[in-house]
Amino acid sequence: MKCDLCGKNEAKYKYYEVDSNSIRELNICDECAQRKGIDFASRKVQVEQENIECHGCGLSFKEFKENNLLGCPECYNSFRSKLKIIFKQMHPDTTHTGKELIKDARVLNMKKEIRELQQQLQNYVEKEKYEEAVQIRDKIEKCQLEIKSLKEKE
Repeated sequence: MKCDLCGKNEAKYKYYEVDSNSIRELNICDECAQRKGIDFASRKVQVEQENIECHGCGLSFKEFKENNLLGCPECYNSFRSKLKIIFKQMHPDTTHTGKELIKDARVLNMKKEIRELQQQLQNYVEKEKYEEAVQIRDKIEKCQLEIKSLKEKE
């Protein structure tokens, strides 16, 4: 069958043009498809990839896409390249960084600072440096009040 557009080459593909009133079926060759900007080669690769089957259970990638369930552990190896793309779309980052509220981080830092200040206070008291100890005690009280106000805001 000859190409409907050029009439010279052998037609390899069926192409449908759709407008508001009708659907037109065309048989076209590779050259005319390229001129129209149609990439049948990538579609062919896509269809081939959907027909890949798992070596363990025989599940096809197309079936996986329909029900979003893998059949066996071997499916991960069989569909590895496609699954990487899917997982990357679902979870853009590959490392888990966890979640921590800003308020909680500040409270934790303040508690750490209080422990360090208490050690300094203990050292000043042992060395009988009472004026420095009073300043440290005041800093500790200030930190404790700030922690209390942060917890009340939650």
